[in-house]
Amino acid sequence: MLIDKKSGRTGNEDRQLAVALAGCAGMLNVLALGAFGLFPSNMTGNATQLSQELLQWNKLEMIPLILLLTCFLSGAFTSRVAVSFAKKVNLRTIYAHILLVEGVLLIAPVVVGFWYPQDLQHGYYLFGLSFLLGVHNATSTQLSQGKVRTTHVTGTLTDAGIVLANLLLHPIMRYPPAQMKQFRYLLSVYFTSFISFFIGGLIGILGYEWFGMKAFILAGSILLAVSLLTLIRVLCRKRTKAFQGCTLQR
Repeated sequence: MLIDKKSGRTGNEDRQLAVALAGCAGMLNVLALGAFGLFPSNMTGNATQLSQELLQWNKLEMIPLILLLTCFLSGAFTSRVAVSFAKKVNLRTIYAHILLVEGVLLIAPVVVGFWYPQDLQHGYYLFGLSFLLGVHNATSTQLSQGKVRTTHVTGTLTDAGIVLANLLLHPIMRYPPAQMKQFRYLLSVYFTSFISFFIGGLIGILGYEWFGMKAFILAGSILLAVSLLTLIRVLCRKRTKAFQGCTLQR
């Protein structure tokens, strides 16, 4: 599900992507809310609050919000640059590599946090999470061609509402069977993303109550498992093809 295939993507692959990445994004958002009182990927809310703080010229509140917006934008920018260069050299596993790095960056600060001041660890996660979620959302958006936006529930529900309306209007509009099939497929992906995000949030709440900041390890482990499984499968397939090629030559 993390490979950019020339033959295109299947519905199951996009739904699996939604389960893994939207669920992880929901978990990270709730963990950040419990730890810092902010949603690191809620750019709509952060931009709205920034406009209010700007009118009141509250510098103490403005600076963190500006940093959150900048970090999320930088994360999306970084993901796009990485994918663009990877396509240039035909590295179709780039999405797995990006998520692998994201998983490591989520887990590492918890491990080294035992030797660093707690406020430094929290500062990293507050702005680092915004960056990583920018990477996270941009990566899933590029891989699924806009169908799976893991942190952007507003856009997901908007798209779901549009597609649902198209399905209900079919008796009047008379859409072709192929288009109706596409509508049903899209609706399944959108609702899978929303439900996964919601369930991920529930897991995040329980995880933070039980383990505190260590719960970030769980989210990072999910990304590591998904990305490593993809890379291992690709490596095994390459070795199988190479072995078959050597056998045929003999």
